[in-house]
Amino acid sequence: MLTPAPSTKDKLLRAALQIGARDGLEAVTTAAIAAEAGVAEGTLYRHFPSKDDLLIEVYRGVKRRIFEAISDGEDGDETPDARLKRVWRKLYEAYREEAEAFMFGQRFAESSLSKREGGAAHEQIAAAVGRLRQAGIDAGVFKDLPSDLMGALFFAPVGYLLKIELKGRGWTPAELDAAAESVLDSWRA
Repeated sequence: MLTPAPSTKDKLLRAALQIGARDGLEAVTTAAIAAEAGVAEGTLYRHFPSKDDLLIEVYRGVKRRIFEAISDGEDGDETPDARLKRVWRKLYEAYREEAEAFMFGQRFAESSLSKREGGAAHEQIAAAVGRLRQAGIDAGVFKDLPSDLMGALFFAPVGYLLKIELKGRGWTPAELDAAAESVLDSWRA
């Protein structure tokens, strides 16, 4: 069975993601997107009101896929600490599988466009982690510290390890387990 060819809109989204991940958001021009997607430059405007709207849609798609990857790790009969480690690993592995998405997301989050996006896509992920945090606090196993601090302790190692991995350092499963355990240790009461 043949896989259907990607739509023009999908080609534009993919091109913007690839350029942004590889060269930075400043390199994502309408001409570069069109060339990468193999379409005329004006085609972008048939699908998006502006280049910025296209970039925001790429970012939202990245975050939506990451949220879907971790959302099933949120539920379960496990203890809050076991769920936290599982969700952390799912987050890491989802970004690892989509290294371009990780790089694009990092660059987007540091850009002025992140304010315009409003953070709705990121908020879904933060809310899922927040629910894990609250379950652990309620069970008496996690510290009751501000959610932004707990979030930083959860997300920062993911970014650091992925950046190192993209430079060629591979992490063993044991090392990733140790990293997840360190995240958990930073949350434990």
